[in-house]
Amino acid sequence: GRARGAPGAYSGPGFRVVRCFPGMPRREADRAVEDGRVTVNGVVVAPSWRVMSGDLVKMDGKLSQWEAMAEAAEGRVAETPGGTFKFKYLKYYKPTGVACTTDVNDMSSLMHVAALSQLFKSSKERFFPIGRLDKDSHGLVCLTSDGRVADALLQPRRKTAKEYRVMLSREPSDEDLEELSNGVVITTQQQRGVAKDVTARTRACVVERWAEGKGAPQRHEERAEAVVDQDEEEPDAEPEA
Repeated sequence: GRARGAPGAYSGPGFRVVRCFPGMPRREADRAVEDGRVTVNGVVVAPSWRVMSGDLVKMDGKLSQWEAMAEAAEGRVAETPGGTFKFKYLKYYKPTGVACTTDVNDMSSLMHVAALSQLFKSSKERFFPIGRLDKDSHGLVCLTSDGRVADALLQPRRKTAKEYRVMLSREPSDEDLEELSNGVVITTQQQRGVAKDVTARTRACVVERWAEGKGAPQRHEERAEAVVDQDEEEPDAEPEA
C-alpha cells in the first residue's frame, strides 16, 4: 500500500476488495475472497469489504498494487512516481469465434488472439474490452487500460444511449417494429456472484427503418439503454469473463 496522500494513492471513499485483482475475472476474484485466499492488512475479509488508501491487499501472500488502478477506475487520474498515470486505447477488429473476455482459461478469449496475446503478456498495464460482441459476431472492439471509459459508457446509472444496426433476413412489418420497440424477452447470464441465467424483458426503445443506396436491403436501427437492469452500486471496469 501507499501512504495516504502519496503519489498514486487511492483517494476514494472505499474500493471493493474483489476489484483489486485486475488480471482476474470478477467471479474468480469473488471465489478467491470467499475461499479465504485474500487478506487486508493480514486479516481475511468478505467480498463486500472495502479497502482504503494504505491498506495492504494480498492474494496467496502476494501483494496487490491496487491503488493507482482504483483511482483510474473511479475516474481520477492518479499521480505515479514517474509522472501522470497514462492510459492506452486500442482498436481490434474481432472475427467470429473470438470471445470478448480476458479469461486465460478460455482458449477462445482475447488473451489467446495472436494479435493481442503479446500485448497482454508484455504490458504492465491491464487491458480489457469496453463492452462485448457476441462470440458468433464480428466487428470493432475497443480495448483500454482506462477504467473511466468503461464506467462512463457501460454503467446503467450513466444512462448512455446504445445504438444497434441490424440487417434482417426479411422485410419486417410495422407490427414487428412495434413489438421490438416494446422490448423483447431474452435470457442472459448473471455477471455477479453465482453464475445463473436470468430472463427479463429489455427496455422500450426506438426502432427506425433505414436503407443505404438504391436497392439496398432495409435496415432497422434500435436505440436502447441497458438490456437488463443490474446492480448499480459498484461500477465494474472490466466486463465479466
